[in-house]
Amino acid sequence: MVFNETKLAHDRKGERGSITIMAAIFALLLLLMVGLTIDISRIYMARQELQRAADAAALTAARELNGGPGGIDAAVTQAINRIANDQGLRAKTAVAITSVEFAVNLNDDPYMSAASARNVASTINYVKVTTASTTTTILFASSALGVSHSESKQAVAGKSVELAGICDFYPAAVGLTNPTPAPGTLMTLKFAQGSGNTATINNFDYIVLDVPCINGNGDTETAILAAGEPCACSTLGANIHMTPSSNFGNGGAAAGDGMNTRFGVYANGYGNNLNASNYASDTNVTENITYNQYISSNPEGNGRRVVIAPIIAPGTYPSDTDGRILAWGKFFLKNMMYVQNGNCANNPPCGYMTVEYVEEANIGATGTVSCGSGLTTSVLYK
Repeated sequence: MVFNETKLAHDRKGERGSITIMAAIFALLLLLMVGLTIDISRIYMARQELQRAADAAALTAARELNGGPGGIDAAVTQAINRIANDQGLRAKTAVAITSVEFAVNLNDDPYMSAASARNVASTINYVKVTTASTTTTILFASSALGVSHSESKQAVAGKSVELAGICDFYPAAVGLTNPTPAPGTLMTLKFAQGSGNTATINNFDYIVLDVPCINGNGDTETAILAAGEPCACSTLGANIHMTPSSNFGNGGAAAGDGMNTRFGVYANGYGNNLNASNYASDTNVTENITYNQYISSNPEGNGRRVVIAPIIAPGTYPSDTDGRILAWGKFFLKNMMYVQNGNCANNPPCGYMTVEYVEEANIGATGTVSCGSGLTTSVLYK
């Protein structure tokens, strides 16, 4: 009896020892699993940061492609600046760019350097950004993952499908002595009013156009055209039809009220046409910022403050006579336009438009117009 009790006690001690060993093993395995999860999560977060950085840089670079060597240089500069200025990315992962490359076709292999792309700038459609390799130190699961994990990311962006011509452009012609000013040039564009017999366009004037979908040229028509009514198509080198554009007193105010819908300001009158349903506000209405600040803002603007307009030579044109399009200009509206009741034309700066010239619009120069949206934008392809 004593023997059996002694043996039983000994067996129980053995069982307790086995349970302790098993518990220790399971605890170690659990710790390893938690550590593995933490390390994998850190790798995944670093990977996501790298990909977001590559995507943002590629999209920003693609916006600069304009068919000229300057667009290639600007693409490289803006890709690098996007990463350098994006504090949200830099705060988590030290992101750097190792290369910005270019291609004519999406699946070209390899992509070419900026130096090579400058020589064929008019054919470049895509830009590839590659980030520098970033190393994540493995803290807990080095036996499974190694002491560190390194990787880089790539992104390819380019312009959306271009048209032979451009449709839905801002239906106002801008008079510029230099039809291709330097990007970043600030301008104050003044509303020009035809006399009924002639239309005189000075340097830095703009005049509302006569377009087929709008009957008449009164205040209401001027306001809805300035708000962005999409109903006109043309090509570089073609002639566009000018109009006396509303009346001399109120035309500038009507144009200003239409433009200000981009800032979420909707004036009364005009047949109740100026409303958010017809003409949505931009998502970024901060005034007195640069175009670069606008496209890198969070949230990024939706493009309503960027308008593409035909550029013509200053001069006096007989009433209802066409003016030839010398260039397509992309303009960024910096501020809301000042408007007032009464005789706007005699009360500057009523109807004045403060803009930053962004670049020559990226569109084809010749060919049959294919209607749709002529506002090309950068899109992510890979």
